[in-house]
Amino acid sequence: MTNPSWYLIPEITFNSFIECIKGLYDVLEKKNKSKTFPDVFLKTVLTSFSGLTPDQWEAAETARMFQKALEAKMGFFHQDLMGKFNGYRTFKTGHSTGLDVCNDEKKEYIEVKNKNNTMNSGAGESAVKKLMKICDSGMKAILVQVNCPNGRVSRFKAPASVEVWDGKKAYAHLSGRETFFDELNKTLEYVFANYKTYEQLKTTL
Repeated sequence: MTNPSWYLIPEITFNSFIECIKGLYDVLEKKNKSKTFPDVFLKTVLTSFSGLTPDQWEAAETARMFQKALEAKMGFFHQDLMGKFNGYRTFKTGHSTGLDVCNDEKKEYIEVKNKNNTMNSGAGESAVKKLMKICDSGMKAILVQVNCPNGRVSRFKAPASVEVWDGKKAYAHLSGRETFFDELNKTLEYVFANYKTYEQLKTTL
């Protein structure tokens, strides 16, 4: 099939892109019910300190939890998308390496985080240890932090053998072109401005 004119990332098949984006729509269309409960003490502190009414606090808390759920799905989106490049695949949750993506030759392994502050220091160092095991086996290990302020990544005490990249460098490596990161963002902008449900987007197939 011919890709739509607004689709700017032909390195990923259009069908694969639509598969990867479903989780974001699930949150936006409120198909995932939150299992978290409000913190009554946090509510007391914020309403007392800020002068919020209970309704105002509830609206703010709902918006906060919505964004948190969307950020989590965005992390999975990047994991899934990176595994759709030719020669790469995304591992299922619970893979023995504890990592997210590898190439078909099993010589390059990638751990993907949506933001550089997604992990605390303990979780970051744990991810680095997993990647160090890959390096010790003679393979390339990469920690990707897709969104970083001014491209500054957090290394979490990673040795030089573990590469730590921001999203632009990772997507340039996978796609072979420097503009992929920005054109992915433009593609997402068009999608969510023009297709308000996942079913609407699927009609473009």
